[in-house]
Amino acid sequence: MIAVMPALVMQAWLTAEETTAPDAVVTAVATTAAYVPPYPSVFDMVFPLTMLLILGLVVPAALLGINTILSRIAHGTRNTNPAKHEPYESGLPSVIGTAGERFDVKFYLIAMLFLAFDIEVAFLYPWAIHFNQGGWEMVAFLAVFLVLLEVGYLYLYKKGAFDWDK
Repeated sequence: MIAVMPALVMQAWLTAEETTAPDAVVTAVATTAAYVPPYPSVFDMVFPLTMLLILGLVVPAALLGINTILSRIAHGTRNTNPAKHEPYESGLPSVIGTAGERFDVKFYLIAMLFLAFDIEVAFLYPWAIHFNQGGWEMVAFLAVFLVLLEVGYLYLYKKGAFDWDK
């Protein structure tokens, strides 16, 4: 079919030159082209997804394999020090106490402080964007929010959450 197609196009070109019509070449080439179905075949739909899946599995596996081989060459065998298999939490070399042990209130106060600052930032950005659309009710809305936020800050201050040296 490939060898026949240029001959058909050349024949259509010669026929179009004889008629000297500008659209005759396009019409002649279009009539000799192969029939294209109106919808893609199953292969056309499945092949790109299959190649993507294969590449998505092969490329990371190859990179991990290359990394393992090169690290073994560069560093030698694995370090099998027994200290590497011991538990290590929060800077302590071994776990002290049980899972039911009580935490100091300071940890909860720091968490509340983080939430107060986080909620403030998460609320003030959308408020600033929509300020021009709201008018005075947006100002009142912000005032109520800031008063409630200040009550939370005063509570944290009274409990000593802002005193980091304790």
